[in-house]
Amino acid sequence: MRLSEFIRTHMEDILRIWEYDADKILPIPHLSREELRDHIKEILLGIAVKLEQPPIGHDRFAEFCPQHPDSGNSARIHGSERHDLGADIVHVAAEFRALRVTVIELWVQFGGCTGKEDAKELIRFDNEIDMALAQSIGNYALKKQKQGRLFETMLSSLPDPCYILNLDGTFLYANNAMAGLCQVKAEDIIGRAFSEMPLHSRYNGEVKLQDVIRFKEQREGEVRIEGPSGDIHYYEYLYAPVIDDKGEVEAVSGIAHDITLRKESEARIWCHANFDLLTKLPNRRLFMDRLSQHAAHSDRTGDPFALLFIDLDHFKGINDRFGHDAGDNLLKKIAERVSACVRQTDTVARIGGDEFTVLLLDTGDREFIEGIAGNILAALERPFQLDENEASLSGSIGITLFPEDAGTAQQLLNDADQAMYLAKHSGRNRLCYFTDIMKSARSQRQQLINDLREAPLGKQLRLFYQPIIDLSNGRIVKAEALLRWQHPEQGLKLPDEFLGVAEESGLMSSLEHWVFSEAAAQAVNWSEFMDSSFQVTINSSPLQFTQNIHSKPWEAHLEKFLHSNTSIVIELTENVFLGDSEQLERNFTELRDAGVQLALDDFGTGYSSLAYLKRFDVNYLKIDQSFVRENEPGSSSHAIAETIIMMAHKLGLQVVAEGVETAEQRDWLKAAGCDFAQGFFFSKPVPAAELEPVLRIGYTHH
Repeated sequence: MRLSEFIRTHMEDILRIWEYDADKILPIPHLSREELRDHIKEILLGIAVKLEQPPIGHDRFAEFCPQHPDSGNSARIHGSERHDLGADIVHVAAEFRALRVTVIELWVQFGGCTGKEDAKELIRFDNEIDMALAQSIGNYALKKQKQGRLFETMLSSLPDPCYILNLDGTFLYANNAMAGLCQVKAEDIIGRAFSEMPLHSRYNGEVKLQDVIRFKEQREGEVRIEGPSGDIHYYEYLYAPVIDDKGEVEAVSGIAHDITLRKESEARIWCHANFDLLTKLPNRRLFMDRLSQHAAHSDRTGDPFALLFIDLDHFKGINDRFGHDAGDNLLKKIAERVSACVRQTDTVARIGGDEFTVLLLDTGDREFIEGIAGNILAALERPFQLDENEASLSGSIGITLFPEDAGTAQQLLNDADQAMYLAKHSGRNRLCYFTDIMKSARSQRQQLINDLREAPLGKQLRLFYQPIIDLSNGRIVKAEALLRWQHPEQGLKLPDEFLGVAEESGLMSSLEHWVFSEAAAQAVNWSEFMDSSFQVTINSSPLQFTQNIHSKPWEAHLEKFLHSNTSIVIELTENVFLGDSEQLERNFTELRDAGVQLALDDFGTGYSSLAYLKRFDVNYLKIDQSFVRENEPGSSSHAIAETIIMMAHKLGLQVVAEGVETAEQRDWLKAAGCDFAQGFFFSKPVPAAELEPVLRIGYTHH
C-alpha cells in the first residue's frame, strides 16, 4: 500500500497514537481533542496529496513556497495557535518529530512498505514533514514580537541541529543540538568548519556550499556520522541562502534531522525484497539482478562465468516426514554447506522452495567448475542432524556457461534448469552440463513458439470433431471439438505436439478463445438441423479456466452461449480441483447460469475426489481410455470403469467412455450401463464438413 493511501486509510490510528505522545509533550493541561489535534489531520492530508503527485525536481527552496495551501497553511496556522495556547517552539518541533515517527513505524508495522518505490516515498514524506515543521516554526516566530536573545534561546532549545554558516563555511551560529552533534561545546564551534569536528562523516549526495551561494537556492543532502563511541547516525540536512537587502547572499542557514529510523526502515525493505528470509541468501530477484550485471560485464570484457542450478533430491519426503519446521531447519543447513563450497566472490542464492543457484565468476575452466559442483554434491550427501532426527538427501546440478551456452541471463538460467532435469532423470546425485542437443531442442522449441504465435492470424488452426454416441440407441448426440494445427512446413500437428508449449509460453489463452469462438459458431450451424439436445464439447485447461474466465473474451463467450440455442459442454481434467475452491465455485456458477454444462475428462487418473463431485455441479464423467482398452473381463481396469459408472449414476451423473476401438469394448460398456462412448470404432476426429453428412443421418456405420 502506498504511503499516501496508508495515511488516508489509517488516519485515525495515526492520530490516536500521536495524541498520546502529544499530550505528554505539550505543557498545556486539559486540552480538548480538537485543540490537541489542531490542524495535524489537515497537514497529513496535505502531505498525502503531495505524495500522490510526481516530484517536481530537486529545488527544495521552491517547495517551501505555499503551493499546497492545504498542508502549508494548516502548518502555519498550527504554529500560530500553539503560540496562542502557550506552547513554545521546542514543543512544536517535538510534536512534528513524534508525528514523523508514528507514521513511519505504523506503516512498517502494517506491512505497507515492501519495495523500492516505498523507500522513495519515505524520503518524500520526510521532506514534507520538514517543510511543514519549517512553516509551523516560521509562523510561530512571527507571533513573537521579541527577536534577538529570546529567538536565539528558542533555537538553542530545538532538538534538531540548526546553524548559520559564513560564506567560507565556518560556523557563525549553532544551537545546542548542533554543538552536541559535533561533540563540542556551543561556544567552541563558532569560527570553525564542520570538517574540523572530531567526527567520521561520509556524505551521500554532498551539498556544496558554494552552489547554494552561487545559485541562491536551497539544497539538501545526507550524511552518515560515526561518533567517537562508534555509534552511527544518518542525518538529512538543508542549506538555505540568507539574502541581504541588496539581493546578495550574506550567509547560509541550515537545519538537520536524524533519519536513522528511516534508514533502518529502508534497509529492512531492501532486505525483504532481495533476500530469502529463511536462509539469508539472495533471493531470485537479487540473483537475477547480479546474473544480469555479470552477463553485461562479460559481454564487454569477454570474461566467462558459470551458473549452477541445484535441486534437492527427496526434500519433499523429508519435509512431509519430519514437518515444516524441520524442513526449514534443513534448508538453512543446506545454505550453509553450499556457501562453504564456493569462494567469497561467488554468489549462492535460494530461488525457490528447494532450488538453489550458484554463480561462479571469472571462470570457464570445466575442471574447476566440476570440482566446486562435486564438493557441493558431497556436502549434500553427508547426513543432516535435525534435532533428534537424521536426514539424508542428495542434489542434482545443472551447469551452464556464459557466453558459451546463452546470450541472456534469463536464458542461461532456463538452460541450467534444463540441465538440472537431465541430471535428475539420469539417476540424481550428479551434475550435467547443458548440451548441444539440448541447445538444438531449445532452438526448435523457440521456433515452435514463434510459429504457434502466428498460427491464428495465419489461419493455420483447425477444429476436428469426434462424434459421441448414445450407447442405448447408437445415435450421435454430441461431438467433441479437437484442435489441430496445420503447420505450413511440418504438416498437421496433434494437440500433444504443441499444447504443452502453448501453456508454458502463455499462448494457451489465445488458442482457447479461438477454439471457443469457432466451436460455438459451428454449434449454431448444426443447431439448424440437429435436435436441441445435441451438444458440442470443448476442452479447457485448468490453468486457463481458473485464471481467465473473468477476462473480456471469456465474458463474451458466456454471453454468446446464454443467447444461443446451442448446448455447450466444457471438459476439464480433475486437476482443476487443485485450485482455489471458492473461485472454482464462482466460475462453475457463472457457466451454469450461461447454460453451459461441465464434464470431468480422464476421470480416475488424476485428483479424484467425491467431495468435489458433490459440491460442484458436474454433469458428466469421462472414463479415461486406459480403463477401456484392457479387454480382459474381470481385469482391474474393467472393475475400475464399472465402479465409476455405478458411482456416477448413484450421484446422478452420466458417463462418457473414451477410446472405444472394438465392438467388444462397446458391448461391454453398454452392458455395464455406460451412457455414451466415443472412439475410432465409431469415427476418428474429422473436419466439420465431413461430419455434417453423418450428423444429418444421425448414426455412424457402427
